[in-house]
Amino acid sequence: MSTIKLLQATEDSVVIGFFNMLSRENASESEIELFKLRKDNPQGKLVFDFAGLEYISSAGLRVILKCAKAEREKIKIINTNMEIYDILETTGFHRLFEIHKTMEQYSLKDLELIGQGANGAVYRIDRERIVKVFQKSTPMVDIERERSMAREALIAGLPTAISYSVVKVDDCYGIVFELIDSETLSRVMSSRPDDYDSLVDEYIRLYKLIHETKVTDAEFPSIKQIYYDAIDGCRDYYTAEEIDKLMALVNSVPDADTLIHGDYHPNNIMVQNGELILIDMGDMSRGHILFDFLATATTQYNLVNLNPEYAEYLVKMPVELIKKNWRRLIDVYFKEKTDQEKKRIEDQICKFTKLKVGLAPVFGRGAAPEIIQASIDDARVNLLPYIDDLIGAVDW
Repeated sequence: MSTIKLLQATEDSVVIGFFNMLSRENASESEIELFKLRKDNPQGKLVFDFAGLEYISSAGLRVILKCAKAEREKIKIINTNMEIYDILETTGFHRLFEIHKTMEQYSLKDLELIGQGANGAVYRIDRERIVKVFQKSTPMVDIERERSMAREALIAGLPTAISYSVVKVDDCYGIVFELIDSETLSRVMSSRPDDYDSLVDEYIRLYKLIHETKVTDAEFPSIKQIYYDAIDGCRDYYTAEEIDKLMALVNSVPDADTLIHGDYHPNNIMVQNGELILIDMGDMSRGHILFDFLATATTQYNLVNLNPEYAEYLVKMPVELIKKNWRRLIDVYFKEKTDQEKKRIEDQICKFTKLKVGLAPVFGRGAAPEIIQASIDDARVNLLPYIDDLIGAVDW
């Protein structure tokens, strides 16, 4: 009897579950089923979930070894119990596979909800730890990427929350972080108007610190490649000519080894004993700072004008304060520029913001169809006609 079942298949990963025993008695049947599942789901990284596997024999090891040799990427094995983990380590399979031990498991009924965002919810585990629980549809590769980016940012010297392991929370997954005894910067800015000037200056200083951090491709992915992939994923929504124009626009932006947060706004920053601490680092990458500014402008400029109520929901600040932050950010970050140069830079950022908006089929995956279409229509009106003027124009 086969012990293999497809658990999840997305563009980024294919998760196959193993159950009961993988031994001489069922190895041949399991091998046939395993390769059939992979043939039917050839996309993304292959992940083996051993949560239901109680025993694996040498014949079973040969089944997964044969599959590993057929893959271009290292197969990830998750949720291995200690006995099977020891077998894989003793036989040297830990060099051939990316192996993760059984995850800790939690239940929402035992946790205290302390925050809700667009990508998930945050719960208190105990006095020292919280868990960010992602939506059920979030691919494991995205969750692992956020944990990895948080770790790399900390190593790079940025003030970030310490990340621990990926865990299971009911039928979802989450990342355990240290519990920061603090409030979000958005809440502090809103509730302490007398401290606003000093807080917004620290907010801008931290932005500059991120952009002064130089990183390599081994640590953080290329933001331009992220956009190339996103444009490629929107071919069903744009003409071939429009796709070529979008690709050319991204390609025209100068390359850089600068760290990019990818979603910088006050609700993604905590204030602890007067120090700003970065959170929500799943979108970190490297490249030109334009890409960070266009991401910031997505909520603090574009969304404020299109849907003020939703902007307030995401940033957790009054619209007027969001606008004030944006104005101060442009004026102070580019203080060495003339007013005319600032105006030109801001205009470029705001037009480039429509690029991210127009890639909603990828960046806004899961949104309602009418939202996706409205975003594409917006890009056709407010970006595509200006692309020829924007190509090669970014010189700051």
